[in-house]
Amino acid sequence: MKNLRQRHQSIRFRSLEMLFVMAMASAWLIVRLVLIQVVHAPVLTADAASIHIHRLTLPATRGDIVDTNGTVLAMDVPRDQVVAAPQYIDTGAHGKQAAMRTGKILARYLPFSAKLLGQVLDHKTAYALLDRSVSLQVGAKISALGLTGISVTQVSGREYPNGTLASQVLGMVGSSGNGLAGIEYADNAFLSGHAGSWLVNTDPQQNPMPQWQIAYKPPVPGDSVQLTIDANIEAVAQKWLAWGVHRAHAQSGTVIILNPHTGAVDALANYPNFNPNNYYTATSREMVDFGVQTVVPPGSIFKPVTASAALTSGLYTPHSMFYTKGYFMVDGVRINDWKPGGWGWISFTRGLELSSDQVFGEVALHVGVHRLYNMVKAYGFNHPSGVGLPGDANGIWLPESQVNPVDLATMGFGQGFAATPIQVAAADATIANHGAMMQPHIVKAILNPKGQVVKKTPVKVENRPVSATVAQQIEHMMVLEATYGTGIPAQVPGYVIGGKTGTAQLIVNGKTSSSDFASSYLGFGPVPHPRFIMLVMIKHPVGSLFYGDQVSAPVWQHIATFLFHYWGIKPYATGNNGADPRTASKHG
Repeated sequence: MKNLRQRHQSIRFRSLEMLFVMAMASAWLIVRLVLIQVVHAPVLTADAASIHIHRLTLPATRGDIVDTNGTVLAMDVPRDQVVAAPQYIDTGAHGKQAAMRTGKILARYLPFSAKLLGQVLDHKTAYALLDRSVSLQVGAKISALGLTGISVTQVSGREYPNGTLASQVLGMVGSSGNGLAGIEYADNAFLSGHAGSWLVNTDPQQNPMPQWQIAYKPPVPGDSVQLTIDANIEAVAQKWLAWGVHRAHAQSGTVIILNPHTGAVDALANYPNFNPNNYYTATSREMVDFGVQTVVPPGSIFKPVTASAALTSGLYTPHSMFYTKGYFMVDGVRINDWKPGGWGWISFTRGLELSSDQVFGEVALHVGVHRLYNMVKAYGFNHPSGVGLPGDANGIWLPESQVNPVDLATMGFGQGFAATPIQVAAADATIANHGAMMQPHIVKAILNPKGQVVKKTPVKVENRPVSATVAQQIEHMMVLEATYGTGIPAQVPGYVIGGKTGTAQLIVNGKTSSSDFASSYLGFGPVPHPRFIMLVMIKHPVGSLFYGDQVSAPVWQHIATFLFHYWGIKPYATGNNGADPRTASKHG
């Protein structure tokens, strides 16, 4: 009996012991379940999602860039990109030869040399982008080759259907899909849209399974940017600018055409230019927007600003007389006019016609630095133009307190400081607009994907530097310049124009050069109701042609002839710029 009782006690103890162990195990499991399902649930869920759920970015279609008439200048199109996995091309002893052989084959289809492609493929990296944007036809041909380590994938690529047209204005888009220059950069926030996303489950190999879609956020296409420029005018401006640069054996040039009544840019052409479809082959000089990003001494096309200060001050009238002798002395420094011997007694108006540096140097000295600088500020030379393009530069001026008499005299005829061509064009457009200076702008409107206007650039009066009376006086002086003076080569038969030549000495190695020039013609028409003002500036002409009337005025004349016909402005004048010709002096 005793043994039986002890056996029962032992069994009961073991049962209790087992029950305790099971209770502890159950408690531990319950704690673990609470930790897993409650405490650590967010972390574990995220870990599981990172393994089985992937977020795919869906890039947005970039908005178009169009001209004032709706002509497409930049757009997104289906393209292919060519990528390589160099480490898989040949892992054996002849890897270099295999890389060079593959590079030689790809060079038939891509705009790169066989040597360069071979060097890229010989690096044995896991990934190399060979070309981010090729046509679908080229992509299909490369794909059909079946080259080891080379693959072709479809992407959305940027295309510029007109090649080099307005290239510096448009800019380009980089491999990241963001604008790098021009309007593509300045208005990237509008053009780029908003990327979408797609959350999907994946199989063990992490391949997305669309039927297991979790969440989808569609991409939002970008807005389009409509420019004020007219593609037809831009093309003609580029054509004749290239002609003028080559004719003068020059380095570069720009043509800016503005509507003086609104500030809208009808054309902004530069030479040299580049093809944004292949921007990676362009040089830095080809990508510079000369009209907006480069500062140069304007030379005599600045004289209307000096005339504004002179006439507004009341110290001069268009009939004020000057005795010219080909030079004048300032603080013991001789400053030469462009014509040795001068012209004797001439009026202020005739001084503008002949582009006399002596007349305008003496006027600047008499007007004084304070009055001249106030006019400079009134004409907007103390800030960037605000035209709406990146790199919009400001002029370079001596502080007013540091201007000595020699500086002031040379400033009077457009030397001793620097400004951008767009600043000068916008300032002189004031004369053609009865004294009201308009804010220049190159963006007309922002359009949503449905083509509806969501933002419009307002027409804005920036300032009124001179009265309508003074503007009319200077306009008349500039008409006489084109009729009897240095601007005769710019005349268009049947139309009256006003204008001003300029031949500025450039700064080279910190010194004013006697052989490097910026040669210009700035004119407007038809008078008395100008539809446009146009600046043609050509830098570094070489040879016997270097004056503004020789180099730039003929370019101006060719483009203006097109503009009058293009806008349907019928001829209305007879004779020489609407007047009887008389003996005229050239240059200036």
